[in-house]
Amino acid sequence: MQETAPPNKILIAVDGSEQSLNAINYAANLFPTDRTHFVLFNVQTQLFDLFSDLGAYPHFKRSMTGLKRWTTEQKSEICETLDNIVAHFRSKGFPEEAISTMTPTKMLGVAQDIVKESYNGYEAIIVGRTGTSRFKDWVLKSTAMKLVAKVKHIPIIVVGGHPDAKNMLVAFNGSHEAMKGVAYAGSLVGRSDHRLQLYSMINAEKKFWEGSSPVYIPADFNGPIDTGSFELGQQLGEARQRLVDAGLAPEQISAKISVVDRERGYRIVEEARGNDYGSVVISRRELITFIDEYFIGRVSDKVLKLADELALWII
Repeated sequence: MQETAPPNKILIAVDGSEQSLNAINYAANLFPTDRTHFVLFNVQTQLFDLFSDLGAYPHFKRSMTGLKRWTTEQKSEICETLDNIVAHFRSKGFPEEAISTMTPTKMLGVAQDIVKESYNGYEAIIVGRTGTSRFKDWVLKSTAMKLVAKVKHIPIIVVGGHPDAKNMLVAFNGSHEAMKGVAYAGSLVGRSDHRLQLYSMINAEKKFWEGSSPVYIPADFNGPIDTGSFELGQQLGEARQRLVDAGLAPEQISAKISVVDRERGYRIVEEARGNDYGSVVISRRELITFIDEYFIGRVSDKVLKLADELALWII
């Protein structure tokens, strides 16, 4: 008798903000209902305990009463939020036993506590992209990007806006990191109805097809692509096979190769948004390239706005 694989355990950071709730909705539409276990994780700050000693002073007693009432209201609100999230997952077909909640008291800091918890058998972390809509502010200030810097053992999925969870673009250059992205995508969303594209960018001197078109789309992507001496075709074939082995049907998988000499971060976002790919799987090296392009002024405000509506899988 074949053993059933354990469900993929996904850690979702919840703070009650609109963006974290968008991340919840994304997760509910992304992961298979029969092999996913969500842990809703809310780090609670005990503000009242920090000021409790002040209650011994008469002129602080009234303020302490108000602070205690506010703290109680905050706890009640997050409990109600978590209950609503559980109900939302149930309405999407997830069984009750597939959803757990954790509300630990802050120990090291919000980001640090999430990182510590992430080592307890999780396959991925999902977090909403909080803060302002400007990409620079997101990079410099948000809890999400603090997690990106610290979490390197599993993917972290940073959700912006209301992305379409069904269609996924994997930025693929044949590297070990890119193949890891393929493996994670297959493991987490295989045996689903998702559409996935392997998107590769090459320099002009590596163009292997005839004609003036800067884009090559294989008409029949059933294995390795003949790219001459260029190894990318063989690597794309291997990536495709990994996705098929993970349960995706061949017709759900496509490939596209573009000649791109610069502004690759721009092109990844443009390709995703222009073709309704709400999820982008990207390696840390490519993410750094994207950030560098921002700081030297190559990514326009329009592209930053488009990126606000993506879920970035950072491998």
